[in-house]
Amino acid sequence: MTRVHTQTETIAWLCQHNVALNIPSYQRPYVWPAEDVTKLLSDIATAMQDGQPHYYLGTLISARSQATSHPQAKHSYELIDGQQRCTTLILLALALGQRLPDHPIAELPRLGGQPRLSFVIREEAQAFLAQAAGLPGTDPLDEKILASPYLRHLHQGLKAAQQGLKQLAAKGVELPALANYLYQNVVWVNNTIPTGMNPNRLFARMNTGGVQLEQSDILKAQLLRKIHNHKRRYDAIWQACENLNNFFERNVREIFPQSDWNHLGLDKLAQFDARLFAQHDEETATGTEGKTLADLAKQPYTQAPLPTPTDDVQTTYCRSIISFPLLLMHTLRIFRAERKQEDIPSRLHATRFGACFEDFGQTASEEEAMAFIECLWRVRFQFDRWVAKWRQLDGDADEHLYLENVYLSENKEGKRLARKPPEQTHDLVQLQSVRNFTGERSAQYWIGPFLARMMQLPSANFEAAQCVLEEIDNVLSLAKGTQKEASFALLCGKNPECDGMDSMETHLQEPLGTGFEHYWFQKLEYVLWKHRRKVPYLDEKRWQRFRISSKNSVEHVHPQQHEHAQAQLGSSLLDSFGNLALLSPGENSSYSNQDPIKKRVDFESKPTYDSLKLAHIFHLMGKDSWDGAKISQHQQEMLKLLREHHQKQTDDTIGPLPRHQARRAQQTLRLPLATRINP
Repeated sequence: MTRVHTQTETIAWLCQHNVALNIPSYQRPYVWPAEDVTKLLSDIATAMQDGQPHYYLGTLISARSQATSHPQAKHSYELIDGQQRCTTLILLALALGQRLPDHPIAELPRLGGQPRLSFVIREEAQAFLAQAAGLPGTDPLDEKILASPYLRHLHQGLKAAQQGLKQLAAKGVELPALANYLYQNVVWVNNTIPTGMNPNRLFARMNTGGVQLEQSDILKAQLLRKIHNHKRRYDAIWQACENLNNFFERNVREIFPQSDWNHLGLDKLAQFDARLFAQHDEETATGTEGKTLADLAKQPYTQAPLPTPTDDVQTTYCRSIISFPLLLMHTLRIFRAERKQEDIPSRLHATRFGACFEDFGQTASEEEAMAFIECLWRVRFQFDRWVAKWRQLDGDADEHLYLENVYLSENKEGKRLARKPPEQTHDLVQLQSVRNFTGERSAQYWIGPFLARMMQLPSANFEAAQCVLEEIDNVLSLAKGTQKEASFALLCGKNPECDGMDSMETHLQEPLGTGFEHYWFQKLEYVLWKHRRKVPYLDEKRWQRFRISSKNSVEHVHPQQHEHAQAQLGSSLLDSFGNLALLSPGENSSYSNQDPIKKRVDFESKPTYDSLKLAHIFHLMGKDSWDGAKISQHQQEMLKLLREHHQKQTDDTIGPLPRHQARRAQQTLRLPLATRINP
């Protein structure tokens, strides 16, 4: 009987055993965006600082390769599943090796005189890794990078890793210690399939068949075992909440088809009511049984049928900014805060899910199990109502975050809740983008207090939700304690201890260059966005297309190395907040070391704004040079806007709720959601 060989591996193990990694021809190109590279690096650094013995990277699936292009390789693995993570580890090792060339991690990208990671049919990608590793005999590829889909993400990922290390070093993280942790303590499980098993068939089977058991399924089973009355009901509630790739009201309609949807408005979904949400009479399945790798490989291969093109299939697509396990962790914190209990001990991260729920899953009473699942319903409703989703709508070349209006539509089959995107990006979505793309992205600590506050404001509209999130964002940005501590204090209706605005201004007045926290650039973009209609020189067609997006490359407007070798500014001006903007790696590369006047011409020729901060810089510069006086003037103007934004929230705040929220909670409001859906 053939068996899958399973073992735990580390970067140190790969290097010590001279292991080569091969990317087969059927794999897609490297597609991780730069922000995911930054997030992984940040998560690993956080795990190291928390004293975690290991950082678990997940499970890889590989096949032993009989032939290898690496003469010095003792073992060669063909990566069936895991090439994105392995390639990212190579990029992190390249960035660390540039700073610590004598550290053992610098050996990961190369094996002998060749790259350790090889590509069967992508010579350009292999040449890029060879060049980045400093191997001889490789030609420069700079002119090909932006044009090649196989190189673009590799290039941006490497730049993101380099920028991320600068950020961590500026925050006091010891890079040698981080390199040691990455080398020895980042672990993964490698499942090696037996010789003779068809890897192409297995790869196709993995993508078309079988549903594997998740940790959240284990928690569900634990809680349902506690419930003796209405077990099916609570199983159905869980099912309605767990699919984050569809909107909540669609999930509920599918799980509770016997409900009278002609008389169910959005407000009726705010909490579960057994009288309103009816189930099928027959018993429904409560789970799925996962299949092993061997089981998948043994199944006869048939092409999976495509879904029937119905209206539902075409219009239900969305993607959540967090996973369901992380939503469950936020729900547990809200649940505990409502019951005046202490916070969970573990930090918020999907890899800490088991530790988070270990005690609750084992010790919860029947009442607590039912109350938690009902709380999950309330949280999921608020999450879908107020938290933006990734969608690719008609006319979009890429996915964007949308927060859509919900309305009651009617056709020959009856009434149903439907969603429609707003005509332009709402301020609330832009602020959520700031939080989503900065800080502890693996936790999204703002979500818990935000959803808890919105539960207190059942009649709120977009403007009220925006005010709530602005207050939470300002508090978290200046909190003296950790984000976890501050967010739980907000969950409990308390005001955590915060630094004054002076601390923020001191930080932004230092010449930190690429060491500035990216959050403050993104926060400023939001403040400038709010003022867009008050700034006459901003072009409306261009700002209507503007979205706060993932950016992690700091651009020096007056370049560090001027293309004409002009006299350089002193570092106090060159690396000041007034001379910098946050861009994507591609946008940054397009400006390069050009003179600021050329950068302004390029900036003005684009159909949308790369950065609203850059728009203010180039307006102030005009057709003149970008000198020290204008850099200082721009910096003071931007600091004033940030100070006024924070001061407005501070003046309006009374206890756990600002005055304007309290007023809105007690009066009938213009509701872009509710007033349009009540039958």
